[in-house]
Amino acid sequence: MLKVKRHFEREAERFDKCFFRVAPFYREAIDALVLGLPFKSGKGRRIIDLGCGTGNVALAVKKRYPEASMVCIDLAENMLELAETKLRRYNDIEYWRGDIRDYDYGGRCDAVVSSLALHHLEAGDKKEFYRRIHDILPAGRVFYIADFVLPSSRYLVKAYREEWKKFMARSLAPAEIVEMLARHKREDRPGEFIAELDLLRKSGFSDVDVIWKKYNFCVYGGFSSK
Repeated sequence: MLKVKRHFEREAERFDKCFFRVAPFYREAIDALVLGLPFKSGKGRRIIDLGCGTGNVALAVKKRYPEASMVCIDLAENMLELAETKLRRYNDIEYWRGDIRDYDYGGRCDAVVSSLALHHLEAGDKKEFYRRIHDILPAGRVFYIADFVLPSSRYLVKAYREEWKKFMARSLAPAEIVEMLARHKREDRPGEFIAELDLLRKSGFSDVDVIWKKYNFCVYGGFSSK
């Protein structure tokens, strides 16, 4: 995670500007994640955004549920500064810098969301972390993840990778694509799709389902069942 922190501290502003050019269907994924939140109103709701980055998911949540309070957590101080600027119209958001595994998850929580952050965790850490998130959520509350996942077949791994390269080629130079692919290999640890759903179930979540999926980009999650 230290490598990831250094990367995002150094390139936060560049990351924010080019993100939608390197993450296919990201706007669709955010919309799907927010659509899946089972609230008629945000009044009295508290939502935690894990690895909030520059605040794209938090902004979408606040637009739909302006009365909800939020906690935005990220490793990189520069990312949080950009998020705070993006969300400056809202005065009910707490910002916390640090590892998502170190945050004190005490207090009321109605939903935990995460976008393109949990693939940085190793499989063993993820299993323990999912259980922890389940245990802090009251019964019937949700944990939703928007992230890259791995397909079961090697063929699809290669096919999805080629589609991603085509997408990036629309707006990035060849050298930038090479850099992005190398960084992905070096820093990211996406889980196999079926295993991710199974891990949520084993962590105690019920009604585990897929809200949205295109290629290897997926929005999925479940409800706390305790």
